[in-house]
Amino acid sequence: MREAQRRLVMTAWRELFTLAGSQMDAEVKYFGLLRRADAMERADLITSDEWIKLVQQAGALLASTAECMGGPG
Repeated sequence: MREAQRRLVMTAWRELFTLAGSQMDAEVKYFGLLRRADAMERADLITSDEWIKLVQQAGALLASTAECMGGPG
């Protein structure tokens, strides 16, 4: 049961991560990804190392959209 729940929440996180930028504001998407990662860690569905990787991926996604970082802004 726990592994099924873990797969479900990780799939939801990935779906939000891959959602087209035009469908959602980059900052809203970023904070949504952080909230989901936090909730997964609090529920013991992911380890702290996995949480760090998710947060890094979310940060890289946000940075890629920033004008100062050469993204489309």
